Amino acid sequence: MTTQAEGPLVLGIDLGGTKILAAVVDAEHRILGRAKEATPAREGGAALQDALIEAGRNALTAAGLEPSNIEALGIGSPGPLDVEAGIIRSSPNLNVVDFPLKETLHQAFGVPVAVQNDVRAGGYGEFMLGAGRGYRDIVAAFVGTGIGGCLIRDGAIVSGITGNAGEIGHLIVKANGPKCGCGRRGCLEAVASRTAITRRIHKAIKKGASTPLREVVRNKNSRLKSKELSNAYRSGDPVAVHEVERAARFIGLALGSLINVLGPEIVIIGGGVTEAIGSPFVELVRNAARGQAMADPDRRVHIEQAELGDDAGVLGASLIARERYLSAPSLT
Repeated sequence: MTTQAEGPLVLGIDLGGTKILAAVVDAEHRILGRAKEATPAREGGAALQDALIEAGRNALTAAGLEPSNIEALGIGSPGPLDVEAGIIRSSPNLNVVDFPLKETLHQAFGVPVAVQNDVRAGGYGEFMLGAGRGYRDIVAAFVGTGIGGCLIRDGAIVSGITGNAGEIGHLIVKANGPKCGCGRRGCLEAVASRTAITRRIHKAIKKGASTPLREVVRNKNSRLKSKELSNAYRSGDPVAVHEVERAARFIGLALGSLINVLGPEIVIIGGGVTEAIGSPFVELVRNAARGQAMADPDRRVHIEQAELGDDAGVLGASLIARERYLSAPSLT
């Protein structure tokens, strides 16, 4: 452990559709050690359990610590979830049903476990420590393998009576559109996530389009990395430019509609795609959102890029666990 720890330590885990991130976080919200594992998204519950435990243990090892040194664990996971029971009910991007996330991690690490949706955890991290700091009402959207959202109202995560409010990725933006992993058609995730962009690029290639992504996108289920997409976009590849602009337009339409309904102080745009492409992508989304947000003619709602990058999820998860099981967070 290279940094002198302050206060009780928490292990934060961010379970995503592509990767699992884990970090040991102290009371000053400093990361003392981190680890990353590939998400075995198609391999079922046993493989997922092993990967989660391995990521957590590797983060502890990187910090020079043992499980006995942490006092709580927080994890953000794709859903829908039963947050209180700590169960993944199902997930379009993970091959599990009724997976006992909370019990699995409690048995492995021997500490209380707080479970929250992965994007709500990331949004809460941005709210407390990143682009949303100083605001009370936010909408956050994270664009990666899928698209997730977080709503915070008067400083608290909005979960609704279902416990799963904030599923921005499953707003219908294209009636009778492409089928989503959730089984419905025309969801924002089905037309604007990196997964959706990959499928559309594959379709363009099949129709004869020339693109440097041909060697990467060999089929509609290829794992196109955000960095590869960004490189193609920034080089001016017409296929990548068209698909990124199309995705940004749909995301902006969805976020502009949410501005009309919710009137947040700030909209935060994050996730792997956003981080890789950066300000050009945010500007595309911002322009589309402004055009849709008729309830904000004076442009009082800020629309900004997330600041914490990959750390948003682990920091948010650690904050949620710390608030639930330990002391109130200390922000400096």
